[in-house]
Amino acid sequence: MFRTGLMATAMAALMGTVSCAPVKILNGITPSGSFEKTKNISYGPLERQKLDIYISETPRAESPVLVFIHGGSWDHGDKNLYKFLAEGFTSEGFDVVVPNYRLYPEVIYPLMIEDSAKAVDFAVKRFPDREIVLMGHSAGAYNMLMVGLAPEYLEAAGGDLCTDISGLVSLAGPTGAVKLKEEPYISIFPDRFTSTDAPINNLTGPRPPLFLAHGSEDETVHPKNSEDLGAKILEKGGMATVKIYEGDNHTDMVKYLSRLFDGDSTLKTDILEFITTLPPKGEKGYCR
Repeated sequence: MFRTGLMATAMAALMGTVSCAPVKILNGITPSGSFEKTKNISYGPLERQKLDIYISETPRAESPVLVFIHGGSWDHGDKNLYKFLAEGFTSEGFDVVVPNYRLYPEVIYPLMIEDSAKAVDFAVKRFPDREIVLMGHSAGAYNMLMVGLAPEYLEAAGGDLCTDISGLVSLAGPTGAVKLKEEPYISIFPDRFTSTDAPINNLTGPRPPLFLAHGSEDETVHPKNSEDLGAKILEKGGMATVKIYEGDNHTDMVKYLSRLFDGDSTLKTDILEFITTLPPKGEKGYCR
């Protein structure tokens, strides 16, 4: 367990916003022995259209590849901050892909989703014989949900949602259950989550199974976002598991994926159970 020194410092720092300085501490004390990393692979021609791939040194048989999309309110954040998260899964035998995407004010909706879809399609083609599970935190969870619920994004990138994606894991994701009322969000999303810019308004067709995780004390993205989306998917006959983690806040949903903190919550165990028990591909692909 971790109670003193750098580990305690990192834990205290991560109680706030996931930002460069605290995460550098956490990444610095996260071991690198469980993976081989390839950095800055281009999935498109632009500077932010790059991704990192972490290959597990101890692969789990028939494990899916995890594509993790980072958060940051759509105006900041970077793949380089998430070694701790990738290692949390490579140490369990999973390969992990972490892409960047363009940010505001360079782009507004829907270009960040289009970037995420291109990165996902790159991963699908890079690992053609593997299942692909999408995971994201906060703004990244939004991007991931849009790619996983609105099939036109993957189609435009050259892929197919129901054939390519076996599951979706949303960590404190904004879904449109709460409308946008302040900047910069109303500049990024002019429709303010009242139209097809919101995941909750993209439920007309089948979609892969979802796991929606949220902290009960999240003051950044209200738990109602996960609760309402999960309820609507179930109403439509889809597969969705919603779990609200009592006493946890917004950043806890990513902090607990580090090996240094995963004993403080069942979150990582719950995600592993979800992705290792996903239904096999059927006549309609992975969609239900």
